[in-house]
Amino acid sequence: MTDTAVETAPKDTEAPPEKTLPEALGAQRIGALLAERLGVPVTADDVTQLVELQHLKIADWYKRWALYSTKDALALDPELVKSLVAERTAWQAVSITRDEAVARIGWHWRDIARMGDEGRVKVGRFGRYLTADIDRLPLEAEGERHVTGQVAAKELEIRYPTDLRYVEAAGWLTPVTTMEMPAGTSRYRTVTVPLYRLADVRAVREIPGVDWAAARNLAKGVPSPLRAYAAKAPTRADTVRAFAQALADQHGVTVWAWSSPYTGGWEMDWERRGGAPTQKDVAAQLKADPTAGAYAGEITLCPAWGRITRRARQLLEPGAAVVCDTETTDLYGRTVEVAVVDAATGRRLMDTLVQPEAPITEEAFWVHGISDEDLVAAKARTFDKVLPRLRKVTKGRVICAYNEEFDRTVVTNDARRVGKRPMHLAESANWWCLMESYATWLGSGRWLALGGSHRALGDAKAARDVLVEMAAGRGTAFPPRPSAPAEPGSDTPTGALPAPAHDRAVTEAVGL
Repeated sequence: MTDTAVETAPKDTEAPPEKTLPEALGAQRIGALLAERLGVPVTADDVTQLVELQHLKIADWYKRWALYSTKDALALDPELVKSLVAERTAWQAVSITRDEAVARIGWHWRDIARMGDEGRVKVGRFGRYLTADIDRLPLEAEGERHVTGQVAAKELEIRYPTDLRYVEAAGWLTPVTTMEMPAGTSRYRTVTVPLYRLADVRAVREIPGVDWAAARNLAKGVPSPLRAYAAKAPTRADTVRAFAQALADQHGVTVWAWSSPYTGGWEMDWERRGGAPTQKDVAAQLKADPTAGAYAGEITLCPAWGRITRRARQLLEPGAAVVCDTETTDLYGRTVEVAVVDAATGRRLMDTLVQPEAPITEEAFWVHGISDEDLVAAKARTFDKVLPRLRKVTKGRVICAYNEEFDRTVVTNDARRVGKRPMHLAESANWWCLMESYATWLGSGRWLALGGSHRALGDAKAARDVLVEMAAGRGTAFPPRPSAPAEPGSDTPTGALPAPAHDRAVTEAVGL
């Protein structure tokens, strides 16, 4: 036998194999891929515009994230892509973001957005504003800014809120709109704040016959000469709030009242005890009220957010509900992680990785960060071993999920895949969608991102935060005031009513 030497090329000279690309990628990764191939800074925004111009189509979805065909993206005309990138960068060079506009001229972002809505400022792609237009606003539209009562009082050099109320009551100044602002340290409570047109505020200083010098810079407690000009009738806001408090006291329930900036009117809802008081009862009471009755046509009873608030408070009752979230191998794929928390307390009831017996797609990994290696290292159990615990912690409770249809479908499919019965997990009547409810509660017609951690436990806790926020109601909450002290020899305060359990649950949940 003759030995034959076979000469081979050194390994370090071999061309590395070309990386196999996924069939579909998200906008950010499609942009990065095109940037690498074409040598221009393609971004996810450019990919979005390609879709809007129908040069690229959505090929699939992953948890509400659009995916695009990698093959179609690479087949795009390079000159088309480069021209779109050039247009974007040119626009960005002469425009600024809303936050940058706020920092540039010191206006509130609401005023800048309103100028854009009215066509006073050019608004282009990505919600950016033309810089030249922003720079003209302080010179041409300073008086059209909307300011709070504190700013208005400072402009007039009078005390807030006492003397500003005299100015309003005299009919010299009227709010043009309102906005909601956080109340105190709680992120779940807001107050309705009136806003005034700055030009109207400055015009008040020119009202003849008013001794403004005597009204300015008064010490606390010193009577103001402006009081003589004030009308005696209470404002609409004071009247509505007084009616809401009286309703709360009479029926022993919490009442919510909100001045809607969208309609300019008030909206009101309240808790029910044994179904009472009904909407018909309150409408009749409002109409008969000698003061609030004058505003009956401007008060909407039982708006959509009120129904959701009452339902949310029920779900925060001890033992009433849980909040569930899953992470998967792919869109509507197999479960790789599931978590459940108690709705009333936020206590973790379940948090476990799950071996899906199928690979995790790259797109899913980019969302939740769970890899196949993580599951092996954690010795994750298969779904048939996890299902009994999932059924146990959710049995007899309403299962809340931010995207109810997604999570319900995932766990139901997995149960059937492993030959087990999903039982109550398969019934849509046992679930409650927080995402749809939250959009309605806010008055939004679009899907709202949760903003969680994209891990099951973090997302479940973030979803519970949404439930707690809805349970706090909109605007100002008017709980029933404490009853009168007990009469001598009595163990129970006169007219005392026990605090509703759901009031206690929500109070503890929001930290009131």
